[in-house]
Amino acid sequence: MPQATFTIPVTATVNIEGGSMIIKVLESVLTVKIEGLAAGSGKRLQLGRGRTMFDLILNAAKAHIEDTGENEFSAADLYHMVINNHPALDIKRNSWGSHMVASAPNHPSYKHYTSRRKYLRYLGGGRYSLNEKINVKESGLGEPHDDASNMPQNARRLDDGK
Repeated sequence: MPQATFTIPVTATVNIEGGSMIIKVLESVLTVKIEGLAAGSGKRLQLGRGRTMFDLILNAAKAHIEDTGENEFSAADLYHMVINNHPALDIKRNSWGSHMVASAPNHPSYKHYTSRRKYLRYLGGGRYSLNEKINVKESGLGEPHDDASNMPQNARRLDDGK
């Protein structure tokens, strides 16, 4: 059966009220319910105030060393550890890998990142180790910006009112 494609101009109105959208075309009315993402639905990375993905990397590296006794791991090892421990976090694998590179100053691609940390050492072949200057048993894991001693000297807290 042959088909004919054509366009008919039609005037319609769209009203958005509260949680619904009402579309009126001539005498027909269509109501569509609008639902947003619930807070903590796992669709976005939701960390506590002042926490970053770098904190997750540091925590995971310390936990890996405490669990296995080995100071050598891959980005995938830490990624899977974090995903297993925090299933509600929707961490993209590429983002995780980028943050791993930005945490290792001796990685060849470290120079391409503006937000850098010196948590890891790149060993080559996708393997990393925790920087020997970082204390594995140190308390307060994952919240390195909670006290001024861990902040750069020229930085200030956003909530200090200055």
